[in-house]
Amino acid sequence: MKIFLLLFLPGVILAQSIAVFDADRVFDSLGEVTDARELLETEMDEWELHVDSLQEEIDNLEEDLSRTLMMSPERRQEKELLLDEKKSQLEEYLSSVFGPGGLMERRNEELVSPIIASINEAVMDIASEDGIQIVLDASAGQVVYAESSVDITDRVIDRVISGD
Repeated sequence: MKIFLLLFLPGVILAQSIAVFDADRVFDSLGEVTDARELLETEMDEWELHVDSLQEEIDNLEEDLSRTLMMSPERRQEKELLLDEKKSQLEEYLSSVFGPGGLMERRNEELVSPIIASINEAVMDIASEDGIQIVLDASAGQVVYAESSVDITDRVIDRVISGD
């Protein structure tokens, strides 16, 4: 029985229809990806301006505190509290925007998810039409070699661009 399975198994594997596509090339060829990247970069510039503004306030407060001789103890304590508050605001802002699960990550997901969905849909449609059981992403680095006849990258690009 084991011999039969060993003889039969390669035939089953060879009967599988396999295709590859290069997701990076698909992404690079889509205008929507460029638009999404530019929009995200614009938003990141705004977020970084806010970070710079908070950092400037912190720097100014630290500079004020360095001139303690001209400041009453009450005023000094007030400035120290304000400095701690600004540092805390900066930390919270950095975490909420740039940290894990932050605004930047969520915004990127929001912009890219529809594009990924359309790529996946195109891949599945092509696989279904051609009777392909397995599709591998060559850009993931796991495909060492594939004949051009099994590369569906151009078809995926055309399908996504045409919106079919």
